[in-house]
Amino acid sequence: MPDVKLSAATVDELQTDFESAVPCHQIDGRKVWKGAIAFYIQSFVYDGDRPVATDAADAVLPEDNSAETVKEFEDACAATQPA
Repeated sequence: MPDVKLSAATVDELQTDFESAVPCHQIDGRKVWKGAIAFYIQSFVYDGDRPVATDAADAVLPEDNSAETVKEFEDACAATQPA
C-alpha cells in the first residue's frame, strides 16, 4: 500500500483561507480562487440531474494533488496576481 500523506490544514483554517482568497480565471467553466493555503474550485450540488447549489467550493491542496493539477491552478491564477 502506498504511503499517503494528507494535508494538516483544518476545516476552520481552510474556511478562513477561502474567505480571503483571490478570484482567478475559471477552469472548465468553474470559478477558481487562490488562498494562502490552497486553491479553491466551485463545486455543484445536484439532486438527481438538477443542480440545487452552485455556491460551494472544494479545496485543492497542492500537497494532495499532482504537479499537473497544481500547474493548471497556478496558470489560472497567474494573470490575476499582482506583479
